[in-house]
Amino acid sequence: MIKDFIEQFLFFPNNELKKTPKDISIDYEDVYVIDNKDKYHGWYIQGNYKNSITTDKCILFFHGNAGNISYRLNYIQKFHELGFSLLFFDYPGFGNSNGTSNEKKCIECGNLFIKYLINDKNFLLHNIIFYGESIGGSIASSLANIYNIKYLILQSTFNDIKNIIKHIVNIDIFLMSNVGFETLNNLKIRYKLNKLNKKMKTMIIHGNNDELIDINHASDLQIYSDSLYICEGSHSNVIINSDYIFNLLSFIKE
Repeated sequence: MIKDFIEQFLFFPNNELKKTPKDISIDYEDVYVIDNKDKYHGWYIQGNYKNSITTDKCILFFHGNAGNISYRLNYIQKFHELGFSLLFFDYPGFGNSNGTSNEKKCIECGNLFIKYLINDKNFLLHNIIFYGESIGGSIASSLANIYNIKYLILQSTFNDIKNIIKHIVNIDIFLMSNVGFETLNNLKIRYKLNKLNKKMKTMIIHGNNDELIDINHASDLQIYSDSLYICEGSHSNVIINSDYIFNLLSFIKE
């Protein structure tokens, strides 16, 4: 399909895992899930549940479109210090995961890791926190609607990737119409699903110096969310300081 062909060029994977959680003195398990001929890889880290907010909760991390999970050790370290269990995984073609990425494949890959947390680690669905970074926010929001996930956090995420592409390159409008990653539309659907029971919560986090995705994207997403937190930092380097941690934990606690 044209859609899948175009979308694969939105990803910039790196196959080398330059470090592991062991390099920051954190024990972890290598996790592999299989989809037909492809095998996808992730790291599972058991939480120490330091407080009532993090008890029995696991953050499932959907990373951005470049690098791999070894580029996200800063998140692993900070979230581990808070006491959460963690599952960081790589999309097809990233790190030790086979295949080629597009929206459909990334959603299928994420779905397998959700099932792993439920079936192998016995997490209750309402205790799994979807945390999506950049393009990972769009993938996480798609799966959040499938599972009616309680906690959804989108960081440095666009409203619609077509708006980012149009800003960077000149491409045929017809071809663009086939590209997915429509985060705002995903949140509109989630908002409608949540109108009656009010059990699902969405938080938007965006760096005040994001050089790639304008802060207006966060404002658009916030309309269909519960919380908007503007933090310090750029697109690929948000600052996880005490203020960030306070806002994150407050969102989960409420």
